[in-house]
Amino acid sequence: MDYESLLNDRQFAAVKTNSQFVRIIAGAGSGKTRVLTYRISYLISHYHVDPSRILAITFTNKAAQEMGDRASKLVYELLGEYPPLHISTFHSFCSRFLRIEHEAFGYPTSFTIYDEDDQKRVVRNAAAEFGHKKGDEVVKKAFEYIRKKKAKGLYPYDITIKFETFKDEKECLKIYTRYEEMKTSFCALDFDDLLLKTIWILDTQPDIQEKWSHRFDHILVDEFQDTNDVQYALIKLLMNKNTSLYVVGDPDQTIYTWRNANMKIIMDFEKNFPNVETVILNENYRSTKTILNAANLLIAKNRNRVPKDLFSNLGDGKAIEVNNLPSAEEEASWVAGKIADIARKQKGDDGEKVYENIAILYRSSYMTRAFESALKDRRIPYRIFGGVRFYERMEVKDLLAYFNLLVNPLDDVAFERIVNVPRRGIGDTSLDRIRQEAKEHGLSEYNYIKEIHLHQDETSIPKKAILALNSMIDIMEETKDQLTENLEVYSSVLQKFVTKLDYFSYLKENEEPDEDRIGNVNALFDDIDHFIKKNPEASFADYLTNVSLLSAQDDINGGNYVSLMTIHVAKGLEFDHVFVICMNDGQFPSERARMDEGRDGEEEERRLAYVAFTRAKKELYASCNNGYSYQTDSHAVPSQFFREAGLVVPRNTGYFSDNPSWGSRPRKPVGAKGHYKGESAWFFKDEPASDPFESEKQVKKVEEPVVTNGITDWHVGDKCHHEKFGDGVVTVVIDETMIKVEFAEVGTKTLLSNHRMLTRINSKGGVA
Repeated sequence: MDYESLLNDRQFAAVKTNSQFVRIIAGAGSGKTRVLTYRISYLISHYHVDPSRILAITFTNKAAQEMGDRASKLVYELLGEYPPLHISTFHSFCSRFLRIEHEAFGYPTSFTIYDEDDQKRVVRNAAAEFGHKKGDEVVKKAFEYIRKKKAKGLYPYDITIKFETFKDEKECLKIYTRYEEMKTSFCALDFDDLLLKTIWILDTQPDIQEKWSHRFDHILVDEFQDTNDVQYALIKLLMNKNTSLYVVGDPDQTIYTWRNANMKIIMDFEKNFPNVETVILNENYRSTKTILNAANLLIAKNRNRVPKDLFSNLGDGKAIEVNNLPSAEEEASWVAGKIADIARKQKGDDGEKVYENIAILYRSSYMTRAFESALKDRRIPYRIFGGVRFYERMEVKDLLAYFNLLVNPLDDVAFERIVNVPRRGIGDTSLDRIRQEAKEHGLSEYNYIKEIHLHQDETSIPKKAILALNSMIDIMEETKDQLTENLEVYSSVLQKFVTKLDYFSYLKENEEPDEDRIGNVNALFDDIDHFIKKNPEASFADYLTNVSLLSAQDDINGGNYVSLMTIHVAKGLEFDHVFVICMNDGQFPSERARMDEGRDGEEEERRLAYVAFTRAKKELYASCNNGYSYQTDSHAVPSQFFREAGLVVPRNTGYFSDNPSWGSRPRKPVGAKGHYKGESAWFFKDEPASDPFESEKQVKKVEEPVVTNGITDWHVGDKCHHEKFGDGVVTVVIDETMIKVEFAEVGTKTLLSNHRMLTRINSKGGVA
């Protein structure tokens, strides 16, 4: 294989290097997957590395599948056979590790993996044992508390609370402790456990760590900019002094710090390993020069980055089209009209698939409402990704709960999901009795009902409920006997199982016009068949694990529809025509990100815009509107990102010409330049920007007094009232202009201290 002719100079340098520690800074569209796959091939062909001693890790199953398919084909050309390549996500790798080393942490190989919905059920049940109702605020707090602690690698036994940092912190820790106890009794793990249990085993059991640290000679990590401290710790535990580490990423595309991604890991890579070789890939094979020029101008405003300028040899292409509309509805109508135009032009070239290369990207999910309506009005097919995915649909989750229970009868969460689905007359009271009696006998709820005949003289569960559940368990036990090691029979056996449960009848009785629930069930059986054919050596437990580890991106498969998704979901994807919508100051960039994280928050928002722009291959559209925004409590103004990317925003004829409230938003000066937060990004104090509008004469800043509450002397403990958020208590005074308030209904908010909607409550309960 002539690698040099298949790669550009920098790609070839990245592929052939013999350095032990390598950092590839791969700009958007620069062919990083190509480099990774050819690197694997080169290690095998030129350095004669055993394919089974190479481990490649990426962040989504979709990316792992793509990389695996490409690498397998390349290696097949070399060896004449498909090699045993290890290419997976962190979570998939850890799941396999834990099934191999299950005895090290006392679980059977058939443990269940809980998704977020399952986690919430366990948290609610744990909280109920302490007298809380599922709707109580402390339950929500406990769930977030658990997630944050686990993201830092902390279990309850690692946490000591001397002073509460927020109300109910000690109660949250109690719920966390019980959550872990319950999960252990169910032989279940959540997503964070997969990594944390793996790290715990490798860290505390030297014989296992010695074995695994010598299992792979080369470790390759994709999307390294998104690695967090826990994942990084895992990588280091899988290494010995001779292991080669090859990482690929782009600091300019770090957009997951809210999920604890630590950009310092890739930025400081050269400090943490000796003799690191860094290769920068900056030739883009995706986008036109025009699109890249805007993206380069934008991201250059960030300070915390590895400098690079992407370039393209694909030609200038079309100009980026920018528009500013009077309202969100008119912005949506404009976008839908443009999409209709694109579809008409492509009809002759692409047949019926005129929409599959069109995407609408947005900062936050709430922005889609007007755009969905506009697409429906024009009868343009669309699909929202990152919302309810196939495996999260009610009927699919019901059946997966049944299937998990067949494999793991200790799973109380699965049992409680299906105990009354289809309806068996099991009410909350009966379920509470099952839960309590099972706990008293030290059994799972499924196993307790299975053995209920041994306790019939002492049980308080109604006989009618017992008869119904016994019937269900008889069907399940019969099905277990039919599920042999021959996976080819699974789909047909499970279809009969679901029929015997009367689940199809149940769906027909609860049919909704917009949902093809039976079609979704049949699609699930097709999915099982597909998995079995593709993975003949796998077990049914492997299938259930694979399903539980899928991400929002893994649900994306091309079709004749416009794709709507957040920019976070769009990471790693590309489309011919991309619309970046609702680019309004305070919405994108997010005012909350700027207030909570300061400059770091603003830089991440800019990286997010950079990622959005570089998803476009041929055409990029960027739009905003001047409608009233409840996010900023004012009329919207264009995002600063237009100016920073060198894009000219046209003046619309609605809001700007007549509206007297232009320029009247509350303002907070930040930074030495005097750029006002909350004010239009176009207006600077002591730093006039180039005019982003078509005519300087058309823009005028109305000098009106800002409406405020006049309060500047807030203190911690002050009670207050917000017209939107209700009553609250001041918890932090950041400075004379900013405070943090904990509201009973909506939690903690960071607010302008003199905001007109905020008032102080005096000691007698009245407004001061």
